[in-house]
Amino acid sequence: MHAMPTFDALQQATGSHFQLWVSDEQALEAQLLAVTEGQAMSPRHQRYAAEFALPAGTELPQAVFRLSPPGEQGWLLLMTPVSPDDDGRPVLEAIFHVDRPL
Repeated sequence: MHAMPTFDALQQATGSHFQLWVSDEQALEAQLLAVTEGQAMSPRHQRYAAEFALPAGTELPQAVFRLSPPGEQGWLLLMTPVSPDDDGRPVLEAIFHVDRPL
């Protein structure tokens, strides 16, 4: 697995498509909708959330999924269902709480 994606890297990838692995053999397309900063636990940390839209009709629980850019290994992320996007597509959110870049 790669190091966790940075806020800047995810923000630049907004609108891009990723692979959300629901099993070792099956991946769904997930579109990065938004990346937002939040309140971190201390000044030396950074907190941000990334929301990914799934194909219409997909129902997934909160779970640890592998999410990857096409052709890459990606990351293991705890992802939680949140409100659907404006088109009604289901959305999963991953929250990152990491050391702030120097």
